[in-house]
Amino acid sequence: MDARVVIGSTCSVGIGPEHGGRSQNEDNFLVALRGSALSRDDLGELRRVEAVGNGVMVAVADGMGGHEQGEVASAAAVQALAQLWQRGRPRDAERALAEWLPAAHSRARERLVPTGRVNLGSTLTAAWILGDRLGWIQVGDSRLYRLRSGTFWRLTRDQTHGEFAQRDRREAGPNASYPAQSFIYGSRGLGHDHELRLDPGLDSGTFTLSVGDRLLLCTDGLCGFVPDDRIAQVLARSRDPQEAADDLVDLAVESGSDDNVTAVVVHVRSLPIAAPEEEPSEADDDTLVPWDD
Repeated sequence: MDARVVIGSTCSVGIGPEHGGRSQNEDNFLVALRGSALSRDDLGELRRVEAVGNGVMVAVADGMGGHEQGEVASAAAVQALAQLWQRGRPRDAERALAEWLPAAHSRARERLVPTGRVNLGSTLTAAWILGDRLGWIQVGDSRLYRLRSGTFWRLTRDQTHGEFAQRDRREAGPNASYPAQSFIYGSRGLGHDHELRLDPGLDSGTFTLSVGDRLLLCTDGLCGFVPDDRIAQVLARSRDPQEAADDLVDLAVESGSDDNVTAVVVHVRSLPIAAPEEEPSEADDDTLVPWDD
């Protein structure tokens, strides 16, 4: 049995080109739980796949601005992640994600190299709930936050040149704030272009859930324009995760965001009493709030 959660998700183009924003939505998301995986396809249409998976998996992906077909890259990221959700149940979600991501990245690049379309890129922030534990992983500068008992934490670190320079104790250079790597595109001056750098404990993690936890996964169209304390206020005041996701996207637009904006909000309602290895009960009522643009 797994934690019972309620999920809200909003994936918006933002202000649109008529107001100086993006002409299309290169963001994507994944909400996968018992019997259903919800995301957007690479044409921007809502895609719901009826499938049997393991636990609860959520993710956001942001196609890299300026790269070709960012919407294709973000769709590929979440669709590949949904396939992982449908495989056997791992004992350690963080380890499974950390093993899967570099392999999926390499396979995607191998398929794209003959077509000449390697200049695709996407961030990917994913969380996998199994039992009462959550494992997460991060590539790029989308984010995962947790609100617990009034304390708001950013669990992820933006993978910028400055972040990696700080880890390596070297000078960041003039492009410190620039993204350092992405899913499919690879690294930018951090080593071999086809490889990803994932430092355990910094780019991935695990924690035990508590009843009342509120989680947020979002792209930088939100967190790049709205301060963390304002985000925390919205999460704290809303009892409905879909309302919180909608309000956060609206707040990003009001705060001057000209980017695509995606927010996935998870409320933890209860934790399993039985051991995680047991089969889920038919009475368990995980709730998926439908996505709305």
